[in-house]
Amino acid sequence: MEFAVTMDSSAPVLIFYARNDALGDGLLRIPALRAARTAFPQSHIVYGAMRGSSLSQVLRKHVAHLVDDFRTKTPLSAILAEFAPRGRKAIVVDLRTGVPGLMLTALQLAGRGIRHEANFAGHLLSLRWDTRLTLRPEHNAWRYHRLIERLAGRHLPFDHRLDVPDAARARARQLRDGCGRPLVLLGGNAQGRKCMSEDQVVAVAGNLIGAGYRVLYLATPGSGPTPQALVARESRLQVAGPELAPDVAGFDDLLLALGEMAVAYIGMEGGLAHLMATVMTPAVIVNNGANMERWRPLSNTVEVVTAPRRGRSANVADTPVEAILDAAHRLLAAGCRDHVAGTGFRRKIMLQQRVRS
Repeated sequence: MEFAVTMDSSAPVLIFYARNDALGDGLLRIPALRAARTAFPQSHIVYGAMRGSSLSQVLRKHVAHLVDDFRTKTPLSAILAEFAPRGRKAIVVDLRTGVPGLMLTALQLAGRGIRHEANFAGHLLSLRWDTRLTLRPEHNAWRYHRLIERLAGRHLPFDHRLDVPDAARARARQLRDGCGRPLVLLGGNAQGRKCMSEDQVVAVAGNLIGAGYRVLYLATPGSGPTPQALVARESRLQVAGPELAPDVAGFDDLLLALGEMAVAYIGMEGGLAHLMATVMTPAVIVNNGANMERWRPLSNTVEVVTAPRRGRSANVADTPVEAILDAAHRLLAAGCRDHVAGTGFRRKIMLQQRVRS
């Protein structure tokens, strides 16, 4: 998916601007960036953020051919001064969600003649009379994508896949070591209340191993059970951590390759779940309060288990193991996956989302 284009100084500068992108946020913005490069091949595309962005860090290699310049921890005014001096056409795709700030930005940009495409719920600020009124737009990834479709005035391809290097696939096969048992990936590390407990991980792993699956715990950065404690309690459990890859990007590639091979991923709502969705890994998601209409992983085969409480008091660790296992066995019994790695599998999900829109 490489692009060889010549920038046109008369084409508008296209500036994406976000508040802060965690891993999941960045992954859900990639389809919009691909659509933008397709619709505006001669435009200079800048991606900016008030704080940091996973797109300029761990995901950079996946979007390097889509974005010409990154400006993180930079005010929008500074980005405009650098890339869109007065007299040059520019468009700002504003991915922030605070309506007061979006309204102020819209007024400021209108005074300079700069088009402003605002995100939900501020998308109403850039709504045109010929478009359908949508008070609650759908999934975040599709909402970002629609901002670009509105700019282009036409439907554009939606593609959330990530490429998996052959070297990562080879390393994943080494980890499997010729084992013929179906592979299940288990992720329990996260920040704050999203962590799974040691008891949950051990119970889920023991049950699935006893049922004939090979279970691999993904020791990603964050809080959660330690690999040593897990293996001490369940010796049949295997662990994969960053030490298996030479750098952060290499470990992420390994995770993608393992996701291609796995029959299921079981973990919390968050960045790792969205990463697995880029290779359409069937998933059981333990959710502690996120709106699944907006944050559901973009795999078609997903089971959602909700923590007993919602909001600030909700903890993934409080979710009954029985509920997680029931969802896991339903998912595994269905045996559904939307594609074989490397084939065109997006049609089904595109049709499903279009029907909902």
